[in-house]
Amino acid sequence: MADRAIALGSRWLRTRQAALYLNLSYRTLEKLRSSGGGPAYRKVGGTVLYRMDELDTWVDSRRFASTSEESQAGREGRNA
Repeated sequence: MADRAIALGSRWLRTRQAALYLNLSYRTLEKLRSSGGGPAYRKVGGTVLYRMDELDTWVDSRRFASTSEESQAGREGRNA
């Protein structure tokens, strides 16, 4: 179903579709939504929706040149 929505050019994806798009498990995406740090989402009538361009932006924001750079970003995020 996610393939169909993505193929049709829908910019709005439900959790399972967004997870497939990001190559993550839907449970990981749910946990990120609950704990923070995940991509922006909307909730409409109980349905969680993600915009594809915001998923791309979120992934792009998680770009690191080394594991030490990633570790530093994680420490700064926890201290903010």
